[in-house]
Amino acid sequence: WRGAVDVRVARNNMVAGVDVTRLDISPNPALMAAELNLEVDFKLSEPVEGACWRVKYTVDMTEMKFVVEVGETEKKNYEAGAHTMRFHSDGIALGDVKKSWLNNVGLLTASLTSREEDIAQICAVTQVTKGADGELQRRMMSPLE
Repeated sequence: WRGAVDVRVARNNMVAGVDVTRLDISPNPALMAAELNLEVDFKLSEPVEGACWRVKYTVDMTEMKFVVEVGETEKKNYEAGAHTMRFHSDGIALGDVKKSWLNNVGLLTASLTSREEDIAQICAVTQVTKGADGELQRRMMSPLE
């Protein structure tokens, strides 16, 4: 999958050389409303200034799409080399999205962004199902596995 990140980055004429080596999503599986923790190990071939990671969750229905801004890390300057990103959210605020629409497949994205441009993006397909208790459960699938 690491190669896929580099290909996508190069194809969009963005800064090349982002190598994602590890993605940890926790808790996983979990209730849809549960906290969300991401930890990403990545390497940069060159420095990136004023960068942050933006995390979004997308519910994509046939005729409508809801993009929920989950949060972002603080902006910082990254030197070339190895780094670890840690992100925490108390949950994914899905207040305006009907529960019936969530019982589907969604997409969690974490985008490394600098100067309002995406440099690289990690996508985790999310299977949402209704548990025996009626609560929605999420299972986020790492593209690295």
